[in-house]
Amino acid sequence: PSVVMALTAFIALKLLLNILEGIRQVSADVNLFAAKENMNTEIQMKAARIEPVEYEIPDWLDRVEKASEGIDSAHYLVNSTISLFTYHFPFFLFLILYLQTLKPVMVLCLVLIFAPVVLSHILRSSKFAELEDTAAPLRREYDAYFHAACGKEYYKETRSLGLFSYLKGMMLGTMGSLNDAVLRTRKKAAGIDLMLNTLSLLGYGGVLLLCVKYLLAGEITIGAFAAVYASIDTLYSEIEFLIDEKIGGMIDELGLVRNYIDFIDMPESPRKETDCEKENDIVLSHVSFCYPNSSEKSVNNVSLTIKKGETIALVGENGAGKTTLVRLMIGLYRPTEGSVKIGENDLSEVGFRSLFKGTSGVFQHFQRYAFSLEDNIRIADFSSRKNEDDIDDLLKENGIRASDRETFPDGLQTILSREYDGTELSGGQWQRIAIARGLYRDSNIMVLDEPTASIDPIEESNVYRRFSEYANGRSAIVVTHRMGSARIASRIIVMKEGSIVEVGTHDELMKAGGEYARMFDLQAKWYL
Repeated sequence: PSVVMALTAFIALKLLLNILEGIRQVSADVNLFAAKENMNTEIQMKAARIEPVEYEIPDWLDRVEKASEGIDSAHYLVNSTISLFTYHFPFFLFLILYLQTLKPVMVLCLVLIFAPVVLSHILRSSKFAELEDTAAPLRREYDAYFHAACGKEYYKETRSLGLFSYLKGMMLGTMGSLNDAVLRTRKKAAGIDLMLNTLSLLGYGGVLLLCVKYLLAGEITIGAFAAVYASIDTLYSEIEFLIDEKIGGMIDELGLVRNYIDFIDMPESPRKETDCEKENDIVLSHVSFCYPNSSEKSVNNVSLTIKKGETIALVGENGAGKTTLVRLMIGLYRPTEGSVKIGENDLSEVGFRSLFKGTSGVFQHFQRYAFSLEDNIRIADFSSRKNEDDIDDLLKENGIRASDRETFPDGLQTILSREYDGTELSGGQWQRIAIARGLYRDSNIMVLDEPTASIDPIEESNVYRRFSEYANGRSAIVVTHRMGSARIASRIIVMKEGSIVEVGTHDELMKAGGEYARMFDLQAKWYL
């Protein structure tokens, strides 16, 4: 009867272990996709709640990279933990109880097998965490070179100028540096493994010696010796698998998971959502700004008031601080010194959702969305009740005809990407769509930041004319390096080396004969 009971208990335990392992596997498969989606969403939401200026810091970009790498590691960690509790731990618990009844000291030998390998993987984890600090910027650098070498937007230039070989060399150099760092870390980890696994092997040998000793002393039966001896190799293999593949893998991945957790725990912007009325003057008081890791002021002690409904133009040479000043004006960046206010609201304290409500812009580095033509416009404000006719009219005003079936075979529903069986547009056409997108959004403050690089001068003047019409009654900020386009503004702000050097109308500034007049005359010569 005792044999039958033991056999029944063994079969029941085996079935239970298999059932638990099946549950774990099904759970892992079902939840993997959802978990990754949720964690990616968390990264995106976290990035949205961090000050935009952080994107100017390479270390912060590395943290984003490392956080993304931690997603797969987190899934592996959770999956392995479930496996430990549903399969491996019950198995070892049964063996420990058996050895405890046979000879308690043999349980200690199992600990001697476990401990060195666990210590080995703890030390390995620290080494691989250090590796990640080196590897993240190298991976980002490699991705940049790869994109430049293979991305379609770079294709014409890289091939016509013969840059592919250079970019290939940079990719291989970066990959070589990454491989060297990985190899150094793996060599250190291998040395740690060799030393501590030797101790683990001694523990394994100790169990066998004890079995022989107890057998010769008559303290255990031949049957017990045979059972332990037959299972000891399987036991050691199972322990080795558990520690190397499960616990070891978990410890190795823990450093990557910690990167994800550290990113999610990063301090967020202290801004708070509030009712920020945009129908007020924008007042800059002694505003200065330094980019992170820079001691030089990109904007230096600027004081300026933009009246409600006024159109101003910011002009100046490249690097004068025009775009940075615009980012400060709309609250995207917080001043290093001074304040930017709309009404009673200090923009450095206004939450992003409130901050950008009622603000629209068209920027030099606009995006090309692989959406339909209609959605490329509606993305600016999906809550708008404007219909397809309104969108079609807006596109026509900006030189795009959705009815042109040769370019847009599906009209407004044409996908703007060949990669998705759609159509491909020229740079100028994309620029017109970006301008239409910016004008589609209802707003009190509008920004036009040099978006006309791919448009000819005649069409550019039409763009600025239409912008002036749309901006009627709204506060508008125009950034341009073409002096002629600045004439649509009621005031022109001239910047140099981060400071405002002149303010006035076109006629006033030309009469003054200062920086604006000098730049205007230099550009005028190209048209003579």
